[in-house]
Amino acid sequence: MARRRRNRRRGGGLGATLLGAALIVAALAAFGVIGWLVFTESNKPGIDAASLCPEDGPRGHLAILLDTTDPVSATQLQLARNRVGALIEAAPDFTRISFATVRADAGGAVRSLCKPPRDASALTANPRLVAERYETAFLRPVTETLDSLLAVPQADSSPIIETLQRFLAAIPGFTEAGADTRREVILVTDLVQHSEVFSFYRGGDWTSFRASGAVDRLARNLSGAEVRILRLPRPAAPQAAVDDFWVRYLDAQGAARVSPSVLGDL
Repeated sequence: MARRRRNRRRGGGLGATLLGAALIVAALAAFGVIGWLVFTESNKPGIDAASLCPEDGPRGHLAILLDTTDPVSATQLQLARNRVGALIEAAPDFTRISFATVRADAGGAVRSLCKPPRDASALTANPRLVAERYETAFLRPVTETLDSLLAVPQADSSPIIETLQRFLAAIPGFTEAGADTRREVILVTDLVQHSEVFSFYRGGDWTSFRASGAVDRLARNLSGAEVRILRLPRPAAPQAAVDDFWVRYLDAQGAARVSPSVLGDL
């Protein structure tokens, strides 16, 4: 009987040794993972304090052009606000979010910030500070910008194509982005172009646009970009000419894909 007890003690000692070894291996693996995370974080590019973008550039672009030069109902404004907000929410971290509005003078400053992470691991950052930066440095100014641009007053002209080109050219890194950098352009507009360069209200269409030589002036800076149109319906506009023009125009500018939807109010 005593011999069996000694055998059990030996077996228990071996089990304890194996368990201890397993715990040591697990601890070493955990320290290795933590060390790898810290090393990875420490070797990430720095963040520019003004733009919130990585110093080696954003991970993508979301360019939003808002057109309220013609009457827009409260329902349409709210739908636009909700859709654009959802697109910003869904954008990957460090996407550069840029805003502009169509103005009678085709001007207006471009407002642009990179979307920082909303949260972070406690192993590599301070989650509270990361959340505060997201709310105060990004979400609040983006929300205020969107609300102010949607409230831009009506105008006598709608230079959509001119404003779009100036907007894209003014976004840092947009036209130089490589094929592996996602670029998405959001147009909140009725698509009814009306300016000295080209106007649907003066009978303009793609044929007259091409005949004027304007096609040769196209920047073609939408090459590879996705274009999402949140359309504000305008029943009085020459619908067939408007639709045909924009299909051809966006194709000539190099857009990879165009996704239209309507912001109705009935």
